[in-house]
Amino acid sequence: MKRAIFILFCAWFGLYSVGVEAQTLQWTSFENLNDSLRKERRPLLIFIHTDWCKYCKMMEVKTFTNPELVKILNREFYCLDLNAEEARTIPFLNRKYKFKATGVNTGVHELAELLGTEKGRLTYPTTVFFDQNLQLLSRVAGALDAKQLQQICE
Repeated sequence: MKRAIFILFCAWFGLYSVGVEAQTLQWTSFENLNDSLRKERRPLLIFIHTDWCKYCKMMEVKTFTNPELVKILNREFYCLDLNAEEARTIPFLNRKYKFKATGVNTGVHELAELLGTEKGRLTYPTTVFFDQNLQLLSRVAGALDAKQLQQICE
């Protein structure tokens, strides 16, 4: 019995210490973006993805959890998460964008289409960058690992 309690204690302590050291990416909501920009001007990173995209999931699990990259993004950028198939209305740059149905239980969000389409095609994932004055800098279609994204951000 003492051994089981000791093992549970060690496991709990180990998980707690790992959780304390881990830094998570601070996502800014589109609804709060204007308030954040009033406090401090920063460039934007907008991650356009879907729930079913395995490359999007890879970025969520591996890229956006890299401690060095998370530190840079939290310090230098406002990061926004845009699910391209989300049905809610999203405010961005003094305009409201809506979900456009393309069939039964399918569609794409107007904002994802506007920001992520390049050469007539919307690819998942797409990472879009704006400068601190909200001018579009670039969009990168496809999955990025932490090192690639860090090089772009620097």
